[in-house]
Amino acid sequence: MPQTMTTGSLTEEGWERVVPTDTLQSDIEALFFDICNYLLVLVKDDARFDCTTQRLLRDAVTNRDAITAERHLQAVMLEINAKDRKLLGRIYDIGTRPMRLMSGMRLFFNPQIQQIAERFFGKPEDPSILVRPYNGETLHVFPPGEENYRYNLPIHQDFPYLLQSEKQLTFWLNLTNNLNGEAGGVRIYPRTHKLGLPKTTKNAFGHYEVATEHYPEFDQSDYVESESGLFELYAIDSLTWHSSLPSTAKDSTRLTYIFRISDIGVQDRVPYGADKSNPQGKSFEDLYPELYIQPTMS
Repeated sequence: MPQTMTTGSLTEEGWERVVPTDTLQSDIEALFFDICNYLLVLVKDDARFDCTTQRLLRDAVTNRDAITAERHLQAVMLEINAKDRKLLGRIYDIGTRPMRLMSGMRLFFNPQIQQIAERFFGKPEDPSILVRPYNGETLHVFPPGEENYRYNLPIHQDFPYLLQSEKQLTFWLNLTNNLNGEAGGVRIYPRTHKLGLPKTTKNAFGHYEVATEHYPEFDQSDYVESESGLFELYAIDSLTWHSSLPSTAKDSTRLTYIFRISDIGVQDRVPYGADKSNPQGKSFEDLYPELYIQPTMS
């Protein structure tokens, strides 16, 4: 049976659950309500969509009732997914590369987030140069349906996707309630961050994947899974191996905001800085050919 992510340790386990202070909880809810309002703007005056559901969501947002708002947010997202999938992608766009909502950007500067970052990256006198990495923010939308399984990632490490720095901290914030686990989630393999950069290949969908066959000591049954309750927040060492679980739900969508902090002061950083301005546009396989394994053709 999987363990749920209840405690953990960034140093030893490679992940930990964050219990928000009142200030951080307020900042999280501000982002959530901004997303609700943005969704209402997308469907406003569009006769294809049920105005009653929109009104219920608007009333819940006005009353700052997050639990009720989440329920109606789900209903609106499901209706959009059924009638105009591209429109649902606009939610992804507003919070991805980079986050455009000011409330989302404000999370980086929350005192509790700053304290976790200081603990992770070291003492203030250490020569850290902390940035928001290019491609470091994603507002993931996981609607129901087997056609979406191709977006679920296999066992992987974030570094091949993001490059830049091996010293990187990831935050996962659940913005919907998925306590029954049907809408998918995240599976983490504790202590794998201690292995450094692993041998990596690509799967059939072009996603980077740890070549686990090269790590006979790796126990794939030793994992923990997120509970995915509303506003649950986790801090993850970006070197920790993890995978995303497909949704088996028929009536719920999983919404997760991922944001990262990267140290470009470390010696082993990729030679360019806070963006992907490298003129060669090199990928992981270009920069780390000794670690990349060409996928075999089936």
